[in-house]
Amino acid sequence: MTIISLIAKLFANRNRPQNRPAQVPERVFRKEAKFKKHGKFFQIGPTYRGGSHCLQLENAQALVPPPRILLGPTEFGGYGFPEYPETPRLRPEATAYCRPPKDLEDFHCYWLVSERLKEVLQSVDPDGVVFNDCDVFYLSGKPIEPKHYLCDIVRKIDAVDLESSKFRLLIGENGGVHYDRAGGACFYFKEIVGDAHIFKQKNMGIVICTDKLREACVEAGIKNPDLFQDMSVCGRGRLDFETRNVKESYVLE
Repeated sequence: MTIISLIAKLFANRNRPQNRPAQVPERVFRKEAKFKKHGKFFQIGPTYRGGSHCLQLENAQALVPPPRILLGPTEFGGYGFPEYPETPRLRPEATAYCRPPKDLEDFHCYWLVSERLKEVLQSVDPDGVVFNDCDVFYLSGKPIEPKHYLCDIVRKIDAVDLESSKFRLLIGENGGVHYDRAGGACFYFKEIVGDAHIFKQKNMGIVICTDKLREACVEAGIKNPDLFQDMSVCGRGRLDFETRNVKESYVLE
């Protein structure tokens, strides 16, 4: 065998497929190592990125009698909607840069939700929410589509597992308490909520939803990650576990 034929044979064997197990690129393992399974409970609420919707209550004189200045429940700390003499009309300010409302917005003491979010909330937890009709317009007077509704969460429970969670307890001068989320606080929730998939968490002033409601929102096209904050993720920073008396007043539960 000549030298030329030997070299040709070596190159042929080099390019021939070999029965070796497929090797997964290293970067795939790195990506999988960063994957984290979501928790079961999330804080749900509006995101303020992208500016304000600038909506104002056009018929406030008929719906918000003095000395009140905001649209809200009849009693402080209450739930739901009073009987309004007319449908609330929302229109943006003429002097501000405004954008159309998103799926979930704040408006006075309530939420302003889109048609598709309303359908998700009604299908997953109809007993936890109530809605009130409203008319939302552009500055020109043209109705904003899709339609939006005022929404309120009518369930309040304390689902925090006090033994497993780590946080600072603040006691107000009126005797009210507040679960402080500052620093490295970690919150874990009890499995006692049953069919309650959305509720106001006592002593925290936030709204909590379950992973079932979050998944239903994603399936409906409501995928903005800023709307949901995983409560199983501990905050950063040093946590002082001492109970503190503060010069503030909290709602007595």
